[in-house]
Amino acid sequence: MADRPKISLITITKNEEELIGQCLKSAWFCDEKIVVDSFSTDRTIEIARQCGAKVFQHEFTNYVMQKQMALDRATGDWVLLMDADEQATHDLGEEILRAIASPAPADGYRIQRMLYHLGRYDLRGIEPDTPVRLFRRDRGHIGGRDPHDKVVVDGTVGKLSGRILHFSYRDITDHVATMNRFSTRAAAEHEPTAMTPLKMVINPAARFVLFYIVRGGFLEGIRGFYAAATSAFYVFLKYAKQYERHLKTHHPR
Repeated sequence: MADRPKISLITITKNEEELIGQCLKSAWFCDEKIVVDSFSTDRTIEIARQCGAKVFQHEFTNYVMQKQMALDRATGDWVLLMDADEQATHDLGEEILRAIASPAPADGYRIQRMLYHLGRYDLRGIEPDTPVRLFRRDRGHIGGRDPHDKVVVDGTVGKLSGRILHFSYRDITDHVATMNRFSTRAAAEHEPTAMTPLKMVINPAARFVLFYIVRGGFLEGIRGFYAAATSAFYVFLKYAKQYERHLKTHHPR
Protein backbone atom coordinates (compact mmCIF):
# COMPACT_ATOMS: atom_id res chain seq x y z
CA MET A 1 0.00 0.00 0.00
CA ALA A 2 2.95 2.32 0.54
CA ASP A 3 3.65 2.46 -3.20
CA ARG A 4 0.26 3.86 -4.14
CA PRO A 5 -1.68 6.99 -3.16
CA LYS A 6 -3.19 6.85 0.31
CA ILE A 7 -6.99 6.57 0.66
CA SER A 8 -9.01 7.95 3.57
CA LEU A 9 -12.54 6.82 4.35
CA ILE A 10 -14.72 9.45 6.00
CA THR A 11 -18.11 8.94 7.61
CA ILE A 12 -20.33 10.52 10.27
CA THR A 13 -22.30 8.68 12.95
CA LYS A 14 -24.94 8.94 15.66
CA ASN A 15 -26.02 5.67 17.27
CA GLU A 16 -25.09 3.45 14.32
CA GLU A 17 -23.94 0.33 16.20
CA GLU A 18 -25.96 -1.98 13.93
CA LEU A 19 -24.24 -0.90 10.71
CA ILE A 20 -21.00 0.97 11.33
CA GLY A 21 -18.91 -2.19 11.71
CA GLN A 22 -19.85 -3.54 8.29
CA CYS A 23 -19.37 -0.11 6.73
CA LEU A 24 -15.81 0.18 8.03
CA LYS A 25 -14.89 -3.44 7.31
CA SER A 26 -16.07 -3.07 3.71
CA ALA A 27 -13.48 -0.30 3.25
CA TRP A 28 -10.60 -2.79 3.56
CA PHE A 29 -8.73 -0.96 0.81
CA CYS A 30 -8.60 2.34 2.72
CA ASP A 31 -5.46 3.26 4.65
CA GLU A 32 -7.22 5.56 7.08
CA LYS A 33 -10.76 5.62 8.48
CA ILE A 34 -12.13 8.85 9.92
CA VAL A 35 -15.37 8.90 11.92
CA VAL A 36 -16.96 12.11 13.23
CA ASP A 37 -19.48 11.03 15.84
CA SER A 38 -22.28 13.13 17.33
CA PHE A 39 -21.96 11.74 20.87
CA SER A 40 -23.49 8.32 20.31
CA THR A 41 -24.97 6.64 23.37
CA ASP A 42 -24.69 3.08 22.04
CA ARG A 43 -21.61 1.03 21.03
CA THR A 44 -20.88 2.99 17.84
CA ILE A 45 -17.61 4.51 19.05
CA GLU A 46 -16.37 1.23 20.53
CA ILE A 47 -17.09 -0.69 17.32
CA ALA A 48 -15.54 2.02 15.13
CA ARG A 49 -12.30 1.96 17.12
CA GLN A 50 -12.23 -1.85 17.02
CA CYS A 51 -12.35 -1.52 13.23
CA GLY A 52 -9.31 0.75 13.27
CA ALA A 53 -11.10 4.08 12.85
CA LYS A 54 -9.96 7.38 14.29
CA VAL A 55 -13.02 8.76 16.10
CA PHE A 56 -13.64 12.46 16.66
CA GLN A 57 -16.69 13.77 18.49
CA HIS A 58 -18.61 16.91 17.65
CA GLU A 59 -22.17 17.99 18.35
CA PHE A 60 -24.28 17.57 15.22
CA THR A 61 -24.58 20.76 13.16
CA ASN A 62 -25.91 19.72 9.77
CA TYR A 63 -24.98 17.05 7.22
CA VAL A 64 -22.86 19.37 5.06
CA MET A 65 -20.80 20.81 7.90
CA GLN A 66 -20.47 17.50 9.72
CA LYS A 67 -19.05 15.71 6.67
CA GLN A 68 -16.73 18.62 5.95
CA MET A 69 -15.38 18.21 9.48
CA ALA A 70 -14.59 14.60 8.67
CA LEU A 71 -12.92 15.64 5.42
CA ASP A 72 -10.84 18.25 7.23
CA ARG A 73 -9.40 15.48 9.42
CA ALA A 74 -8.49 13.17 6.54
CA THR A 75 -4.84 12.95 5.45
CA GLY A 76 -5.06 10.69 2.41
CA ASP A 77 -4.36 11.68 -1.18
CA TRP A 78 -7.82 10.34 -2.02
CA VAL A 79 -11.02 10.36 0.01
CA LEU A 80 -13.92 7.93 -0.08
CA LEU A 81 -17.13 9.22 1.50
CA MET A 82 -19.60 6.65 2.79
CA ASP A 83 -22.51 6.95 5.19
CA ALA A 84 -22.67 4.60 8.16
CA ASP A 85 -25.50 2.64 6.51
CA GLU A 86 -23.47 1.95 3.36
CA GLN A 87 -21.01 -0.76 2.37
CA ALA A 88 -18.52 -0.92 -0.49
CA THR A 89 -18.60 -4.10 -2.54
CA HIS A 90 -15.31 -5.99 -2.87
CA ASP A 91 -15.31 -5.34 -6.62
CA LEU A 92 -15.62 -1.61 -5.97
CA GLY A 93 -12.61 -1.71 -3.67
CA GLU A 94 -10.47 -3.38 -6.29
CA GLU A 95 -11.72 -0.96 -8.95
CA ILE A 96 -10.85 2.03 -6.78
CA LEU A 97 -7.32 0.74 -6.31
CA ARG A 98 -6.93 0.37 -10.07
CA ALA A 99 -8.43 3.80 -10.76
CA ILE A 100 -6.14 5.79 -8.47
CA ALA A 101 -3.10 3.89 -9.72
CA SER A 102 -3.90 4.54 -13.39
CA PRO A 103 -1.68 6.91 -15.40
CA ALA A 104 -4.27 9.67 -15.67
CA PRO A 105 -7.06 9.32 -13.09
CA ALA A 106 -9.94 11.77 -12.90
CA ASP A 107 -10.17 14.16 -9.96
CA GLY A 108 -13.36 12.53 -8.72
CA TYR A 109 -15.56 9.53 -9.43
CA ARG A 110 -19.28 8.88 -9.30
CA ILE A 111 -20.34 5.60 -7.69
CA GLN A 112 -23.80 4.09 -8.00
CA ARG A 113 -25.61 3.39 -4.75
CA MET A 114 -27.89 0.35 -4.72
CA LEU A 115 -30.67 0.59 -2.13
CA TYR A 116 -31.74 -2.48 -0.18
CA HIS A 117 -35.34 -2.15 0.98
CA LEU A 118 -38.46 -4.30 1.26
CA GLY A 119 -36.38 -7.45 1.05
CA ARG A 120 -34.30 -6.85 -2.05
CA TYR A 121 -31.91 -4.53 -3.88
CA ASP A 122 -33.28 -1.88 -6.25
CA LEU A 123 -31.75 -2.92 -9.56
CA ARG A 124 -33.93 -0.88 -11.91
CA GLY A 125 -32.83 2.44 -10.47
CA ILE A 126 -36.21 4.21 -10.40
CA GLU A 127 -34.34 6.93 -8.54
CA PRO A 128 -30.91 7.23 -10.23
CA ASP A 129 -28.34 7.61 -7.49
CA THR A 130 -24.74 8.05 -8.63
CA PRO A 131 -23.15 10.67 -6.37
CA VAL A 132 -19.49 11.59 -6.38
CA ARG A 133 -17.99 9.59 -3.52
CA LEU A 134 -14.29 9.19 -4.41
CA PHE A 135 -12.17 12.27 -4.98
CA ARG A 136 -8.74 13.80 -4.59
CA ARG A 137 -8.63 15.42 -1.16
CA ASP A 138 -7.09 18.63 -2.46
CA ARG A 139 -9.67 18.97 -5.25
CA GLY A 140 -12.93 18.44 -3.39
CA HIS A 141 -15.13 19.75 -0.59
CA ILE A 142 -18.56 19.02 0.84
CA GLY A 143 -21.28 21.25 -0.58
CA GLY A 144 -25.00 20.98 -1.22
CA ARG A 145 -27.87 22.05 0.96
CA ASP A 146 -28.79 20.36 4.21
CA PRO A 147 -29.83 17.57 4.45
CA HIS A 148 -28.72 16.75 0.88
CA ASP A 149 -24.97 17.11 1.00
CA LYS A 150 -22.81 16.43 -2.05
CA VAL A 151 -19.15 16.29 -2.97
CA VAL A 152 -18.06 19.21 -5.13
CA VAL A 153 -14.97 18.50 -7.25
CA ASP A 154 -12.77 21.11 -8.85
CA GLY A 155 -11.72 19.11 -11.89
CA THR A 156 -12.70 16.13 -14.01
CA VAL A 157 -15.25 13.59 -12.81
CA GLY A 158 -15.46 10.01 -14.05
CA LYS A 159 -17.68 7.08 -13.08
CA LEU A 160 -16.86 3.69 -11.61
CA SER A 161 -18.82 0.54 -12.38
CA GLY A 162 -18.64 -0.88 -8.84
CA ARG A 163 -21.40 -0.17 -6.37
CA ILE A 164 -22.06 0.97 -2.84
CA LEU A 165 -24.75 -1.03 -1.06
CA HIS A 166 -27.18 1.21 0.82
CA PHE A 167 -29.06 -0.17 3.85
CA SER A 168 -30.92 3.03 4.59
CA TYR A 169 -34.16 1.82 6.22
CA ARG A 170 -34.72 -1.02 8.68
CA ASP A 171 -38.42 -1.13 7.81
CA ILE A 172 -41.28 1.10 6.65
CA THR A 173 -41.57 2.72 10.09
CA ASP A 174 -37.91 3.72 9.90
CA HIS A 175 -38.41 4.97 6.33
CA VAL A 176 -41.28 7.23 7.43
CA ALA A 177 -39.22 8.52 10.38
CA THR A 178 -36.34 9.32 8.03
CA MET A 179 -38.63 11.19 5.61
CA ASN A 180 -40.05 13.16 8.52
CA ARG A 181 -36.60 14.09 9.80
CA PHE A 182 -35.15 14.99 6.40
CA SER A 183 -38.21 16.94 5.24
CA THR A 184 -38.01 19.07 8.38
CA ARG A 185 -34.39 19.97 7.64
CA ALA A 186 -35.09 20.53 3.93
CA ALA A 187 -38.06 22.79 4.69
CA ALA A 188 -35.93 24.89 7.03
CA GLU A 189 -33.49 25.62 4.18
CA HIS A 190 -36.10 27.53 2.14
CA GLU A 191 -38.37 30.44 2.93
CA PRO A 192 -42.07 29.90 2.10
CA THR A 193 -43.42 32.00 -0.76
CA ALA A 194 -46.79 32.66 -2.36
CA MET A 195 -46.11 29.61 -4.56
CA THR A 196 -45.60 27.22 -1.65
CA PRO A 197 -49.26 26.05 -1.40
CA LEU A 198 -49.30 25.40 -5.16
CA LYS A 199 -46.00 23.50 -4.98
CA MET A 200 -47.45 21.44 -2.14
CA VAL A 201 -50.02 20.11 -4.63
CA ILE A 202 -48.20 20.07 -7.98
CA ASN A 203 -44.67 18.97 -7.05
CA PRO A 204 -45.65 15.72 -5.24
CA ALA A 205 -47.90 14.77 -8.17
CA ALA A 206 -45.10 15.48 -10.63
CA ARG A 207 -42.67 13.40 -8.57
CA PHE A 208 -45.10 10.46 -8.55
CA VAL A 209 -45.57 10.61 -12.32
CA LEU A 210 -41.80 10.84 -12.83
CA PHE A 211 -41.06 7.80 -10.70
CA TYR A 212 -44.06 5.64 -11.56
CA ILE A 213 -44.55 6.41 -15.26
CA VAL A 214 -41.48 8.05 -16.78
CA ARG A 215 -38.89 5.92 -14.99
CA GLY A 216 -40.91 2.72 -15.20
CA GLY A 217 -41.91 2.19 -11.59
CA PHE A 218 -45.12 0.53 -12.78
CA LEU A 219 -42.99 -2.30 -14.15
CA GLU A 220 -41.92 -3.13 -10.59
CA GLY A 221 -45.45 -3.77 -9.35
CA ILE A 222 -46.23 -2.78 -5.78
CA ARG A 223 -42.55 -2.03 -5.06
CA GLY A 224 -42.52 0.55 -7.83
CA PHE A 225 -45.73 2.07 -6.52
CA TYR A 226 -44.25 2.21 -3.03
CA ALA A 227 -41.09 3.96 -4.28
CA ALA A 228 -43.11 6.54 -6.25
CA ALA A 229 -45.64 7.14 -3.46
CA THR A 230 -43.07 7.59 -0.69
CA SER A 231 -40.95 9.91 -2.83
CA ALA A 232 -44.04 12.02 -3.58
CA PHE A 233 -44.96 12.02 0.12
CA TYR A 234 -41.51 13.32 1.03
CA VAL A 235 -41.95 16.24 -1.38
CA PHE A 236 -45.41 16.94 0.06
CA LEU A 237 -44.04 16.97 3.62
CA LYS A 238 -41.29 19.42 2.69
CA TYR A 239 -43.69 21.99 1.25
CA ALA A 240 -46.35 21.37 3.89
CA LYS A 241 -43.81 22.18 6.61
CA GLN A 242 -42.81 25.35 4.77
CA TYR A 243 -46.46 26.34 4.57
CA GLU A 244 -46.93 25.60 8.26
CA ARG A 245 -44.03 27.93 9.05
CA HIS A 246 -45.70 30.62 6.94
CA LEU A 247 -48.95 30.23 8.90
CA LYS A 248 -47.18 30.44 12.26
CA THR A 249 -45.36 33.59 11.15
CA HIS A 250 -48.32 35.44 9.67
CA HIS A 251 -51.15 34.08 11.77
CA PRO A 252 -49.77 33.54 15.25
CA ARG A 253 -52.14 32.56 18.02
